Amino acid sequence: MNVPLQACIPKLPIGPSVRGSKWPEMWPQRLEKTPFWIDGSRVGVYGKPANEDFEADYAHWKRVVSKSYVNGMGIDWSKVRNVMDMRAVYGGFAAALRDQKVWVMNIVPIDSPDTLPIVYERGLFGMYHDWCESFSTYPRTYDLLHADHLFSKLKKRCKLLGVFAEVDRILRPEGKLIVRDDAETISELESMAKSLQWEVRMTYARGKEGLLCVQKTTWRPKEIEASM
Repeated sequence: MNVPLQACIPKLPIGPSVRGSKWPEMWPQRLEKTPFWIDGSRVGVYGKPANEDFEADYAHWKRVVSKSYVNGMGIDWSKVRNVMDMRAVYGGFAAALRDQKVWVMNIVPIDSPDTLPIVYERGLFGMYHDWCESFSTYPRTYDLLHADHLFSKLKKRCKLLGVFAEVDRILRPEGKLIVRDDAETISELESMAKSLQWEVRMTYARGKEGLLCVQKTTWRPKEIEASM
């Protein structure tokens, strides 16, 4: 469908509290500080006033990254270069990785709230994507993929097996996938990973929530079935 170019051009801000009316904070302050145009008058993605939602999200990911991902999973971060957050929301996960020498692509799914402007305001990379379709990885694949409560949402729209096949294509051999989701979805993904001979580095469930860390291997089938 053709869209007139005029519809794609943002309007000039008309007030001092509107996004775009002034420059963001300098780096790295902009990474941590709540953008000035996010206030408590609107509800955030997780149900709190937007500014509190932003701050709580960043605090959450700083805690998770420092206590679990960096020190608790046995990941050698010196070998991780490219990271993708498959459901970025505010970009808090990427911001929490600021002390690691990594490049993070933040993906905002098309059926999620439009938080990509916030990702950009923080000085981070990002784009929209529909995970029920193929992802254009040119010119790179990734060392680590991270998905927070993404796959359980996708099950309502498409088959997980196809999405996991796309994950397998995007992830480099010996790359890692970290998933936080409901326990049922974690179990499904673990089975898919094992069917591809991936190594299960960690699996954990508490109540209805679960955590999975798997590593793609260099395994290839030894026998190739003759095509019909």
